[in-house]
Amino acid sequence: MFQQQNVHYPSEIILELTNVCNLKCRYCHFHGGDGPIKRALAYMEERVWKKVLDEIASWTHPVTLATHGAGEPLLYGQLESVLRRVSKIPNVYAGFMTNAMCLDERNIQMIMENNIKWLALSIDGVNPATHDYFRVNAKLDQIEANVLKLIEAKRRLGVSTPHLQFNMVGYPEIMDQVQSYLLKWLPHASQVTVATFRPIGSRHLWENRSPFIFQPCSLIEKQLVIGVKGDIGLCCEDIHLSVPLGNVLDQSILDIYNNSPKLLEYRNAHQKGKIDNLVLCKDCHVWASDKVMDRRLFTLGELEIEETVTPAYRLYQKKTL
Repeated sequence: MFQQQNVHYPSEIILELTNVCNLKCRYCHFHGGDGPIKRALAYMEERVWKKVLDEIASWTHPVTLATHGAGEPLLYGQLESVLRRVSKIPNVYAGFMTNAMCLDERNIQMIMENNIKWLALSIDGVNPATHDYFRVNAKLDQIEANVLKLIEAKRRLGVSTPHLQFNMVGYPEIMDQVQSYLLKWLPHASQVTVATFRPIGSRHLWENRSPFIFQPCSLIEKQLVIGVKGDIGLCCEDIHLSVPLGNVLDQSILDIYNNSPKLLEYRNAHQKGKIDNLVLCKDCHVWASDKVMDRRLFTLGELEIEETVTPAYRLYQKKTL
């Protein structure tokens, strides 16, 4: 049905099953601070995610699917139904980001039974005092116990998936915990990232003049973000859906992705390097987020580690000895 010539397919789709969260992290761009929330809190209706998944299932192109957004996906009552349906789509590499507070034994079983390929675990450091300060309503001791149960379930079943990614925000107050964080989680992970801290609402990754020559942002060429009501936003930085492109209940994903006037306007402006008048893009540095600034190998305990530094994050991966 959708296999047409000259049609481009997104390689990444973020499907926001809910924007409700059990935490109120101090610097969350949606729930943090004094409440920058600009969209109604909701749970995605079944008709929305079914329409999305049915269309993706008709493609032959590979897609990375993330079932998270501005909220905690483990709070979504239909998550198991979503994941069960996703597991039957062969071209999808599916997973989601979680704060792991709700990663109890039932949810671990659900994850293992539905062939989830990856999980991104948001855990800010190894010290309960600082972790629970920044991640309001979280309990690090409970989170770590939950994650260790997941790791044990993988070991017991003898499986490699879900591949685990551990994500820590690089708050200045906890950067001295990075080595301990690596020692704790990298042995069990495909990667560990320490994200550059950005205050609420900021899309800046450096101060003053750009250290890089501008290039078109890859996000608007490869990614599609579907909000909880089916509205499509510009990219993952568009957390408030400030640049609406259409709604999946009214159009196909591919129609919006290929023909949205607003999206075509943004892509054209990026190609010309003229983004100064674009909402979001004019003060966003994410176009350079993957520019490698440094790379090194080092040993920590028994781990041989490769560190890759970009404006957006420090990426750590195990090297084979």
